[in-house]
Amino acid sequence: MRPFVTGWVLLTLLTAAPAHARQVTIDIQGCRDVYQLLSAMKAGVSRDSAARSIDRLLETPAFRTVFHHYNRSWRPNHLPPDVFKRMILSVAFDGEYKEGENERADTMLPRWRAAYADLPRYRRQLDQLEKAKLQTLVDRGVDYAQGWLPRGWTIPDFTLVVTPQGGSPAFTIDEAQGYDFFQLPQHANGDLDLDNLVGTIAHESNHLGMRSGEMTLTNASDSLALRVVSMVVAEGVATKFISGPPAGCAPEVPGVPFHIITKDLTAAWNARLPEEPDMVRHMSEQLDRAVHGKLTQDELDQDMREYWFNGTIGRAYVLGSELFGAIAVGLGKDSVLVAIEDPRRLFQLYNEALARKPQSFKDCVRIPEGTVAQALAIGRAKPTTSP
Repeated sequence: MRPFVTGWVLLTLLTAAPAHARQVTIDIQGCRDVYQLLSAMKAGVSRDSAARSIDRLLETPAFRTVFHHYNRSWRPNHLPPDVFKRMILSVAFDGEYKEGENERADTMLPRWRAAYADLPRYRRQLDQLEKAKLQTLVDRGVDYAQGWLPRGWTIPDFTLVVTPQGGSPAFTIDEAQGYDFFQLPQHANGDLDLDNLVGTIAHESNHLGMRSGEMTLTNASDSLALRVVSMVVAEGVATKFISGPPAGCAPEVPGVPFHIITKDLTAAWNARLPEEPDMVRHMSEQLDRAVHGKLTQDELDQDMREYWFNGTIGRAYVLGSELFGAIAVGLGKDSVLVAIEDPRRLFQLYNEALARKPQSFKDCVRIPEGTVAQALAIGRAKPTTSP
């Protein structure tokens, strides 16, 4: 969400650029560079020589994109480059990195160890990636993702970056999509599952298109309130209509061509579903605090880290999928696009969907009417009373 500008309330819906021939730059050089690095370490290169190679690697545009993702404004110093460097060195040199030092690096380390232990597998998958018709795959995924954006919103030019890093399987940051080479989808025999990759590209492309219609507000509390209600929009839409999650209180949406939620992710997803009443309560409380000027940006950032996006499956993914899934089944796709274009109407349309088809959503939690009213009032002039 773009930062607010101080002043009285003025809501502006940014106008998207006209549709154009999309330009996608594909960068997989980091995969080749890491293969050379690990091969050299395996062959017995000195620690200092390996360290210098990593230093050069981390200065490339691809890895600068990776670190921009991990060290966002709401989680600065989440993964310092020096920590990442020493974690890589530790696969061949003892004492470089101690597990427990950095939570993110701890999750990455097993994948680096596995790659180092089986370089022939790494080389085979790199060969498959180099021979894949990546431009065709990207076009297929992007075209589908465009269908879940409001009229006039466009997926912009972007860079597709594939690097070995071991953390987030996929992400978007600025004008880039990032993919972890270690976690590209695979068949049981270890070959890359490129069809599954298309679904992930579509998911991330939809995120990029969301930015073409972001709203901006000129009042601080309204800006923060909008960010609260918008928090579940991007992941909810891309997950429900592109990634094919399991049914929750809202049924699955028919016709979703991609189902990239793995068995492990399905288990984590299902474990989150019983928390939905608490998610609704938490969202309502946050919005109320934001509306009354009692929620700070730092507090919201912390809540995003520790509550909404924490864990294997973040709560924002689940709640957003349920809200938009109910709207799609209860009211239709046009209402989904309305809620994307104006997130203030998300809660209202969700409750309307529950009322329209109560038998389909008997286990869904209604949004409190006071919360619906607060969302609808964001950025609108407050009524005045005569003395």
